Amino acid sequence: MDIRKLTYFVEVVNEKSFSRAAQKLYVSQPMLSKTVRELEDEFQARLIERNNKKFLLTDIGRIVYQQSLKVLKEYQELEHLLESSDKRLTGSVSLSIPPIIMKIFFEDLISRIQKKYPDLHMDLFEHGSYKVLEYVQSESADIGAVMLPVPTEGIEIYPIVYSKCVLLVSRDHPLAGTGCVDMLALRNEKFVMFNRYFTVYEMAMQACLSRGFTPEVTFQSSRSSFIFDRVSRNQGISVIPEPIFPQDDETLCKVDITPEIPWTLALITKQNRYMSPASMFVLNTFLGYFRDGEEI
Repeated sequence: MDIRKLTYFVEVVNEKSFSRAAQKLYVSQPMLSKTVRELEDEFQARLIERNNKKFLLTDIGRIVYQQSLKVLKEYQELEHLLESSDKRLTGSVSLSIPPIIMKIFFEDLISRIQKKYPDLHMDLFEHGSYKVLEYVQSESADIGAVMLPVPTEGIEIYPIVYSKCVLLVSRDHPLAGTGCVDMLALRNEKFVMFNRYFTVYEMAMQACLSRGFTPEVTFQSSRSSFIFDRVSRNQGISVIPEPIFPQDDETLCKVDITPEIPWTLALITKQNRYMSPASMFVLNTFLGYFRDGEEI
């Protein structure tokens, strides 16, 4: 059992609705329902009656709800205590994040956290999403950032950014300036891709296969700068998450693609693993920043 499951359950009870609670928590309704079922499995008891049009708690559900309120209140007090300790916050946290995601989403955020809490030590490992998953599963990293989907068994997932993938081409490419292009039109193109440790590689490959062709991949790399450079030289095209598109690079152009490739960035932790106060603080700080816009 973890704080997130209790938080989700309490929100469902407060809203008396899975759909309204999901909207308030910024999670999908299936994920919320799955989390509550996991909580029921842990207690080996049904907490919410689902066979009635009305929202009803079971007797056990009411007990769990009241006790959850107490646990969450104590946890919030612990958070406030850590926050009030300001520069006395200590400990070590290991993070595994893809390099380009680190640069765009976390670099400034981590700098601000370390400036405010100089005794908090953070170890950073930069890898593609699949390698990040390995680090979290093996407990080599406390917290990871990945592009979904990744295998979820034994993993807690916290979606934080929702977007899509786009086609990256040179400004001199015939497709530059096109509003939207079907993947089938790319069957004779050469591709410059992130390597197989990045989920965007697998998703781009599947999008091509869905149109009946296997793309010709001439370069693979873990470095976005390498990919951008090859595309700008007209040595190939690429499929990238839209948030990483270099807006200040006038040699490159992005084009929408169909079928659409959704891109979701999520934080991950290992289920049932002990999280130190420092790790919980960093995780909650990240979630507060991305989900609620909380300042550091």
